[in-house]
Amino acid sequence: MTMTYTEVAGADGAWTRSLLRVLAAPVEQVRRVLTELALTWPVAAFLPGEAGAPVTEVVLYRDPSRTYGTPTPSACDAAVRRLAAATGWAPEPRQTRNGVLVGLGLCEGYDAAATTHSPHEVADHLLAVSAFGWYCRTARLVSARLVDRAVRWYEETGVIVHAEERLSAAIEAAAFHCAQERYVVTHLTERRTYALQQSSDCGSPP
Repeated sequence: MTMTYTEVAGADGAWTRSLLRVLAAPVEQVRRVLTELALTWPVAAFLPGEAGAPVTEVVLYRDPSRTYGTPTPSACDAAVRRLAAATGWAPEPRQTRNGVLVGLGLCEGYDAAATTHSPHEVADHLLAVSAFGWYCRTARLVSARLVDRAVRWYEETGVIVHAEERLSAAIEAAAFHCAQERYVVTHLTERRTYALQQSSDCGSPP
């Protein structure tokens, strides 16, 4: 039996947007702001930087769900406008980019006590394939969604990878190495977004 990643949810479009702060904000302040936003929009975000470090950038994206669906790009743009109006954070101008944008957690599974990997281990998988065409940086991966009238918050240390499409297999190898059960790909080239989840491939019967 071999393990593989299978697409379990997807949506048209490859929406992502960065908001910048002139002055860094404490992590707790950013958590409060994003929790408030989650009352009206399912938050999926990367906070570039080391765990606990003040936040100067928030990268928002869409996390497709079979249970809850996926917000439309127009709904995402409206969420950015609300966030900017409430905080004064400055949305970056829209950019036409290619390749794939992926966030990978560094903790195996969802157990905080499990083995935690380093950003260098992810970078090594990419470097083994190519010395160029990718960029990897440390970030906190966060999600906040309204479920049963309460915001469900999840956060872990991870990395953001922006890479050429040809390096998708190397990203998948890094995800296996870090024992990630699920991750989301914002495919900027194909203009679609999808979630990949680990599954077993038992092969064909004899």
